[in-house]
Amino acid sequence: MLVALLLLAPTAAPAAAASDDDPTRTLAFRNLQQLVRQEERVLEHARQSDGRYNVEQVQQGFQDLVREYEVFLADNPDYAPGYVAYGLMLDRAGETRIASRMFMRADELDPEIPVVQNQLGNYMVENERPVNALPYFLKAIELEPEEPLYYYQLGNLLAEYRHAFLEREMYEPEVLDEQMQEAFRKAVRHGSGEVAYAYRYAESYYDLGEPDWEGALEAWRTLESELRPGIERQTVQLQRANIHLLRGEPKAAAALLEGITAPALQSNKASLLERIP
Repeated sequence: MLVALLLLAPTAAPAAAASDDDPTRTLAFRNLQQLVRQEERVLEHARQSDGRYNVEQVQQGFQDLVREYEVFLADNPDYAPGYVAYGLMLDRAGETRIASRMFMRADELDPEIPVVQNQLGNYMVENERPVNALPYFLKAIELEPEEPLYYYQLGNLLAEYRHAFLEREMYEPEVLDEQMQEAFRKAVRHGSGEVAYAYRYAESYYDLGEPDWEGALEAWRTLESELRPGIERQTVQLQRANIHLLRGEPKAAAALLEGITAPALQSNKASLLERIP
């Protein structure tokens, strides 16, 4: 899982290409690759049989990496990929404030790294500055228009902080609704069948100024048709049943709830059944 290295690909390529004329730059790139691989090994060794991580083992491994990254950046103070990789590691370790400083420094050195723009947007949201997050997410999309995650981030921003953008008159309500849903549509389009994006797109009909229940039902039906029988399809059926209840259609809701058999969904099913007269 060389996540950081993969995310660095757009900026790492120029450094590698300059190897003939800039041996120092090539050495920095190779040393950074080693740090990224070391992080991968830390996570791999700390992964337990249930898929979770041994927290103490991860913390110890990351402490060692922090020291090595500090040395690396002291030797390469103007190497943007180093700040990106270090920032991503710190972010995974929960050190978001320090990570944001690394991303800001990377942005100063190279403002054309999409993952940096996305991470700075996340930092603004986490610190209740959604208006400041908007240009970062838009810049990430501009730099990497095929990446579904960036559209997903933008859609969530516009949905969750709708009031903030409307209060500042940055959008007309109808324009904001359309751009929010268009962001989710593009996440689905570029997401190669990722269910989470399609699920959030269907939910976006609830986030409109006036919820569009018919549009939501259609989106859920489309998603349901693409899922195999099982808990994922039944989760979608719960959503459809809920909408029918909101529309005053208890018979349609009851018919859907009859097919909910997954043990993990029984409490949700019971909650909806209680609302049926």
